[in-house]
Amino acid sequence: MDLEFEKTQIKELAGVMEIYSEAQAFMEANGNPQWPKGFPDETDLQGAIYGGILYSVHSHGDLVAVFSAVTSDNNYDEIEGSWLTQGHKYLAVHRVAVRADMRGNGIAKYIIKAAAPDLARSLDKTSIRMDTHEKNIPMRSLLKSCGFTECGKVSLIRDNSTRLAYEKILTQ
Repeated sequence: MDLEFEKTQIKELAGVMEIYSEAQAFMEANGNPQWPKGFPDETDLQGAIYGGILYSVHSHGDLVAVFSAVTSDNNYDEIEGSWLTQGHKYLAVHRVAVRADMRGNGIAKYIIKAAAPDLARSLDKTSIRMDTHEKNIPMRSLLKSCGFTECGKVSLIRDNSTRLAYEKILTQ
């Protein structure tokens, strides 16, 4: 599958909202409360687009997935456990979601193994950090299969919920 990523454009907002709505339904159907209905909401996504931290994945021009990436995350300042690296030389990747009719085609793996590392290297980052709910078995399996190490637990500032924390050191 021919995939490429770029910063999300505001004209893609409706498609992005649909992908996240489908992801919320998928998580709920699988007993994962990670993204309650309405999260992320339209205002949050507009802010991510205008802030330049939301990325769209396209296949032959069609929007097939989204993810966000930031160069620092306050949620990662304290961990019950230990990160593989210290300081802020990491890229934090969040909110990976694939369009429902495109699941199972390796798109999430593309984000984790290609898009995110390419983005991290372009920003002079040496690792990628991610977190996920303990009940998000598909993401936990994907992270492990892509070489991430489970490092412990972090608490989210927005609601004090706990997430499993993962990190992967990038090779040059």
